[in-house]
Amino acid sequence: MASILLNPCQPCLCCTSFAPPKKHKLYHHGLAKAASGSKNRLKCKNNGTSSFNYRSSAGVPLYELPWASFDRYIERKGRIIRTIFPEKSTSQQLNEEQWRVKMTPIQALFLRFHPVIYITAKCISEADDYPPEIPSHITKLLDFQITGCEFPDLNADYMPPDFSIKGRGALYVERQGRRNWMKNQLDISVSLAFPPLLAWVPEYVLQNIMQSVLKNYVEDFNNGFAVRLLADYNSFKRNKPKNLV
Repeated sequence: MASILLNPCQPCLCCTSFAPPKKHKLYHHGLAKAASGSKNRLKCKNNGTSSFNYRSSAGVPLYELPWASFDRYIERKGRIIRTIFPEKSTSQQLNEEQWRVKMTPIQALFLRFHPVIYITAKCISEADDYPPEIPSHITKLLDFQITGCEFPDLNADYMPPDFSIKGRGALYVERQGRRNWMKNQLDISVSLAFPPLLAWVPEYVLQNIMQSVLKNYVEDFNNGFAVRLLADYNSFKRNKPKNLV
């Protein structure tokens, strides 16, 4: 049903399998064998609010150059933000650590709108400040958080009466002897109450639409990390003069 009502506007390259809609569960599997397993789950609460949680931990092989290390690369925070999100998204830097990102549009039922998310990003090199799941021997990581979301072009009558989003991720390189791995951690939680004007739509249909929308976004995030970011780092290496260490 969701595939009929929803027309996602961004590409979907990951392989994702769904449990039956009545259970409201979504499990995600990585693009390649190098990526570790990840899970996400959609579950309904008794108060009419639907919630979604996505956690991912993935890694791909990485070849570094001494004069163009990955630690130096992730210091280009604006470049990282622009690369992670697809080409049709637009980002605006608000200050040294905050960005406003206009996402690719959502088209569901008769509605079409662009979510806008707010992201903070900063480099951390002190192990005491790392998230607990990050090994202490990591030399530097880029920590980013989704701090808010708004829907500026959505009609007010269809605005969710209750909506919240929280997200945190980390990007870093793990060096293991002669092998290096570009790794990322991602944890996103979303909860919302559907607007009263959509009460005529069966709740399971709305939940399936939400499931499909979020599936496409998180899969594109993963594609941004595993494909676009790796390609951009290779470009960074090619354009970095050897004498500038």
